[in-house]
Amino acid sequence: MRRSTWVAATALAVAAALTLAACSGGSGGSTPAVLGTVPIPTAPASPIIPTASAGHAQLVATGDTVLLDLPDGSRALATVSGPSLDTPTAAGAAPAKQVTGQLTVTVVAQSGSVPVSASVFTVRDELGRSVPVIADRASAIATAAAPAVLHLTGVFSAGDTNLTWSLSGHALATWDFQVELD
Repeated sequence: MRRSTWVAATALAVAAALTLAACSGGSGGSTPAVLGTVPIPTAPASPIIPTASAGHAQLVATGDTVLLDLPDGSRALATVSGPSLDTPTAAGAAPAKQVTGQLTVTVVAQSGSVPVSASVFTVRDELGRSVPVIADRASAIATAAAPAVLHLTGVFSAGDTNLTWSLSGHALATWDFQVELD
């Protein structure tokens, strides 16, 4: 190898080594050390409860609680759970196309007393079709000491479904859930 070629190759190797050293912080450190670390966020100490009010509806999953700021100034925590489904249990039976299920609505007043009427709830499937439900009672009064609990029973098909609490024709809170029949 001619001396000039050897000098050029050596110079290229030194330049490459210096470039790599500069990329690694000059001290052979790892990429995270060069770029710095990113803090990993932690969950809040207590769950964040969304607030729903007239003109500011909330969409949550069943099981989640929503703080309702009602037009009369009262406030309540509302939770929808379920549905509990009556699914066939026979071995080898084909999955049902529809099943009877029950949603449970629990309301606890934070201030004042909150009347809860079954008529404020609507249930719709993923195609927007109404799912008729029957309440175990027409209404209940929620207070801080005694929650109001309504059970809404209907026939559900597989797929996405939601229950909406509406006031004066406007959605206040919607709980979304999946009906799994297989």
